[in-house]
Amino acid sequence: MKIFTWKKSILYSVIITVLLFGFFLTKKENFDDSINERHLNLVKKNLDDAFSNKDFFWPKTISDGEKNYNVVYTFNKKLFDFSKKLLRRHSGDYSSIIVIDNNSGKILAAAGYERKGKNYIPSLPFSSTHPSASLFKIITTAELLENSAVDQNTIFSFNGKGSTLYKYQLKDKSNKWTRRWSLKKAFAYSNNVIFGKAAIRNISGTGIFKKAMDFGFNSNLIDEMSVSKSIFMMPENQYNLAELASGLTRKTLISPVHGALLASVIANDGVMKYPRLVEKIVTDEADGAVWNNLERSKRVIGKNTSVKIKQMMRMAIKRGTARGLFRKLKLKYRTTLDIGGKTGSITGGVPFGKRDWLTLYAKPIDSKEDKGISICIMNINLKKWYVKSTYLAKRIIEYYFDDISPTG
Repeated sequence: MKIFTWKKSILYSVIITVLLFGFFLTKKENFDDSINERHLNLVKKNLDDAFSNKDFFWPKTISDGEKNYNVVYTFNKKLFDFSKKLLRRHSGDYSSIIVIDNNSGKILAAAGYERKGKNYIPSLPFSSTHPSASLFKIITTAELLENSAVDQNTIFSFNGKGSTLYKYQLKDKSNKWTRRWSLKKAFAYSNNVIFGKAAIRNISGTGIFKKAMDFGFNSNLIDEMSVSKSIFMMPENQYNLAELASGLTRKTLISPVHGALLASVIANDGVMKYPRLVEKIVTDEADGAVWNNLERSKRVIGKNTSVKIKQMMRMAIKRGTARGLFRKLKLKYRTTLDIGGKTGSITGGVPFGKRDWLTLYAKPIDSKEDKGISICIMNINLKKWYVKSTYLAKRIIEYYFDDISPTG
């Protein structure tokens, strides 16, 4: 009996010790989470205040009233300075350049520029007041490939111009002028009719809405700053579904940083690495960082789907609407880089004008680990065109792989 009581008391002691350890561990975790949230809110408040200031600058130090913290941004200074210099020399009425490191989600450069006033506009790459145009075809393609019987080689017929989308074009009418293209070719040449027909025959409004949400629409993409959300609305009817799926609408709005993220998801085999502006904050007294902005990611589409979309994006660069970039690219990069992209063009948005979009990824062919970079160029033209998005993207690719991350 005494032996049993002795064993029982030891068991109780062990249980109590484990419970106390778990209690204190939980308290410590909660305390750490509280500190992390406090530092995140501090960064967010200071960046939001800076963005609301007419004379914006990226704050190098921030304060909570008791301590001063140094902000370490994710920007690559050389690339950022080159992007600003490039826009000063070659810009539309308004232009924006965003470069994201696909491996980490770090924003390496974010430049906006106004030609008339010769002013830099730091908020332009983060504003979601821009119709997404055909960039949205990336999302429509993902929904078609994952949730219908359609694949990249499925053939569709169409009449009239591929750049328009009239109701009569959505009807199955065959005559001597009817042409037949694969979905892959329609993607490369941005055919609105085929994407409209493919959508109303194979996917639902709910399906494409959910896929848009998966790709980051209607949600916060950057923790450390209140970036305006990209907007996608539920289709109202079948024709509206065709408009939204093809990108031929002014109601679907996106930011340039989100545009770059679309290409980054494809480069990362279907995984979204959330974009980051701030790497960490430090104090002069502290050893190392007092707050680290940890990497966030989620799977958006299956790997097999991303492989197929890569093929389509490569075709857009090599033979489709962005072929001007590939043809003028340095020969060594045409053979050593895997480049895929999507263009878009539409009039509207704020500032009002004709949007010239290009989102793309570029990564070394011979490296499985290095996912390279994603770039989004947005030009807004009022009365005339000054520069093409393909030219700006070409210059960024060559500078990055020449001077920032040389490939051979």
